[in-house]
Amino acid sequence: MNHFTDAELQTLSAEIDQQLSELANDPANDGITKRTGHTPKTIPSKQKQQLEQVIEQDLGIKEPADSFMKKFARAAKQDLCQEGGVLYGQWKKYGDLENEEMLKTFSGILIGMGISNALLATAVVAVSVIVIHIGIKAFCEDCQ
Repeated sequence: MNHFTDAELQTLSAEIDQQLSELANDPANDGITKRTGHTPKTIPSKQKQQLEQVIEQDLGIKEPADSFMKKFARAAKQDLCQEGGVLYGQWKKYGDLENEEMLKTFSGILIGMGISNALLATAVVAVSVIVIHIGIKAFCEDCQ
């Protein structure tokens, strides 16, 4: 099920690219943030803050982004890290993921985790940027 219109998907996709560009140009990252290749295993501060605000506002709990991302990794494992998963096939074939496919898949997972439609866009962009920033391979290794 698609939780966003085509126009919303394009807007959110552009936001992912913008945030990744900001990370790549941040001197603290030494320019190592790329859509492919080795990336750090840390959650960027902007996305960490966004995710923690969504969790607190939407779920009414204080939970660190790291903890939430571990839960998300377990929930996303089948789609992203295992053969037969929608995103897994795309990543294996192209070495990258399309933003719009991530948005569609990750939004369903986040809704299943209790995130409401009201804050879904913020959460799905933050999670997508985090997954790309950490790197698909590293992300999947962490959820083993």
